Amino acid sequence: MSTSDRGHSSKSWGIGWGVAAVAGIALWALLLRGEDPARAWRSLLVNFLFFSSLSAGLVVWPALVRACNGKWQLGVERLASAAIAFALPSLLALLLLWGGSGAWAPWYRVNFHQGIWLSNSFLFARDLAALLLFWGSAAFHLARRRKGSGRRSGGILLVVYSLVFSLLGFDLVMALDPHFRSNLAGGYFFMSGLYIGISAWALIACLKGGAKPKQLHDLGNLVLAFSLMTTYLMYAHLLPFWYENLPPEIRFLVPRMHNENWSPVSVALLCTVYFGPLVLLLPARFKENRFTLGAVALLVVAGMWLERWWLVAPTFDPLARLGLSELSLALGCTGLLGLGMLISPRHLPPDAADGDKP
Repeated sequence: MSTSDRGHSSKSWGIGWGVAAVAGIALWALLLRGEDPARAWRSLLVNFLFFSSLSAGLVVWPALVRACNGKWQLGVERLASAAIAFALPSLLALLLLWGGSGAWAPWYRVNFHQGIWLSNSFLFARDLAALLLFWGSAAFHLARRRKGSGRRSGGILLVVYSLVFSLLGFDLVMALDPHFRSNLAGGYFFMSGLYIGISAWALIACLKGGAKPKQLHDLGNLVLAFSLMTTYLMYAHLLPFWYENLPPEIRFLVPRMHNENWSPVSVALLCTVYFGPLVLLLPARFKENRFTLGAVALLVVAGMWLERWWLVAPTFDPLARLGLSELSLALGCTGLLGLGMLISPRHLPPDAADGDKP
């Protein structure tokens, strides 16, 4: 493809992403003024949790591979690092959630047994500070990578990611039901974010082309591995709830597993994001083929968006209502992420950078 053709294609994609972003956000803003504003705010929470996990996971994965002395990612690293472009929308979404918390947050002006820990201002202030720390660490690491170093900053980024996204899992998923308790909520949330990130990286590599079969094979192996890890953490999460049958724990299980409206969603997640890759990606040829790997990666990314909705919505709504309130912002955030990733590569480190210096 000639330079002019590539420029025209990039411009077309940029217009498409921009239209998607504007249309999705505008539709959500209209729904926010409709009959059920609380549902629209929860839609913002769902999409914040998903797209922040996706973009953060993409940025963290190259650092994680380098921390393990991996070299196979050279040539596709920039495809993942470009997700730094979602840093500002992620922070703005959290600020919006804070500003509108009176319409949706169950702890708003309510005193629960957690005391000041569930104070609305304290909760959002610490989450915003933590998210700023993460995106600042990510920007610093990419700046170091542009200079041909980044091993130490990458290790720091991994620690910051695990702590920050564990906190978000506790604060913005578990605490949606202040009477629910789970020691694994934070760990599951940040590990499943890595699952989303590696699936998105595989999807982008398949769509962009240029990735070698060996690179696709490694990406497919990681998608498969993290599907098993995420499945294990969810199983370890739910099994004690089931056999102990303690009221503070089964508050999570009952609405999702024993509600006739939500149980089909749980089964769909079991068949797609939890066990789907185990069946579909076992043959090596499926991992090395960009069409089969791309299809599975797309299935997982879409399924994990559904999983974030499944984590949030049943706490508030016994009906599994999936409509414009949720999908409008999914479209808008996809447009923002796509547009940002289209623009940001010029500010990213080259794929061939050494990256082994401290």
